[in-house]
Amino acid sequence: MTAVVDPSIIPADEPARLAAIRRYDILDTPPDGAFDRITALAARVLNAPIAIVSIVDHDRIWFKSHHGVEVEQIGRDPGLCASAILQDGPWIINDAPRDPRALANPLVAGDFGLKFYAGVPLRTSDGHNLGTLCILDFEPRELSADATATLEDLAKMVVDELELRLASRLAIAEAREREYLKDALMGMLSHELRTPVTTIFGAAQLLSRKPTEASHDRMAELFPDIISESERLLRLIEDLLVLTRLEQGGTIKAAREPVLMQRLLSAIVEHESRRWPERSLRLDVQPNLPPVVGDQLYLEQVVRNLVSNALKYSATDKAVEISASAIDGEVEVRVRDRGIGLPSEGHDKLFGLMERGDAAVRHAPGAGIGLYVCRRLLDAMGGRIWLEPAPDVGTVATFRMPVIEE
Repeated sequence: MTAVVDPSIIPADEPARLAAIRRYDILDTPPDGAFDRITALAARVLNAPIAIVSIVDHDRIWFKSHHGVEVEQIGRDPGLCASAILQDGPWIINDAPRDPRALANPLVAGDFGLKFYAGVPLRTSDGHNLGTLCILDFEPRELSADATATLEDLAKMVVDELELRLASRLAIAEAREREYLKDALMGMLSHELRTPVTTIFGAAQLLSRKPTEASHDRMAELFPDIISESERLLRLIEDLLVLTRLEQGGTIKAAREPVLMQRLLSAIVEHESRRWPERSLRLDVQPNLPPVVGDQLYLEQVVRNLVSNALKYSATDKAVEISASAIDGEVEVRVRDRGIGLPSEGHDKLFGLMERGDAAVRHAPGAGIGLYVCRRLLDAMGGRIWLEPAPDVGTVATFRMPVIEE
């Protein structure tokens, strides 16, 4: 829909309110007996021909349950429920054709002939009005204090049902994630950790058989593999420690200390350039970046994971670009490659545990845990991360961290 909504009926917390609606995952769901029983009860107890559970979306008012009317949704502007969600309590229009608040409403001015409206906001535990439980009538009327209290109680029942379903979905998702974590741990132990250990062990055996006869050429050939695989093993162990804490039901405790991203990024780029002398890493940091508040070790782990991914999925002759700048009270770090790119949609899914795109699976081996670990670490530090296609080819991984408040 492309309808323009009157700014006067847009709540101050509109972005967070719409995010809450998405969190409850209620829009466009099929008819539901639990909500239908509440609207039927509201109509019967309050002697109203119509009762509705409405959800006010960005450009429409969608009816989760509609007793006494067959309409499933109407435009948000003008809409009585859109005005009702601006209130902290019941919003009642006793005689709509004589009330200036309702004169422009098509349900009042048109053939529908609405004369009475009473709506109670569906207020969530974190203070967002998702929609209303409302009753409508074709005759002007008054609503007593007891009747108003009944409507408020029924609205709370709607919210309780929404909260219960959200809690159930979160519990199921957490249980599934625990199972995924177990699978990831077993995968790392059985394959991801075994590969670098095998390489290191084999190279060390070759060098130890006849150390006096080992040529400089042979050592020069094997030592880079030992160093590279040792560093890979260290990073896998760091990620494994994060997964282990999460699998055991724990939370990630991050330090809150000042971190200079310019120093951290410079050190990592210098280290990775020595490790990959044939690769090109470019660093562009805005001068005088303010310090962020976070955990130095966790931020290093995030950046190393992102740079490692960029190198892994890029052609050897393509540069990886790392930049940092201050934006709106945060420091933004971008890691840009010119590699295989992203799937056409569902970029956020790649932050799921053991989620990898088809092109990534074909291009290089991996466990699919790096981005998951990055997001969990940044969440623990109050940061955020996302992926987007690069302007021409490749991928940009971006994260932001809050700066220290002076």
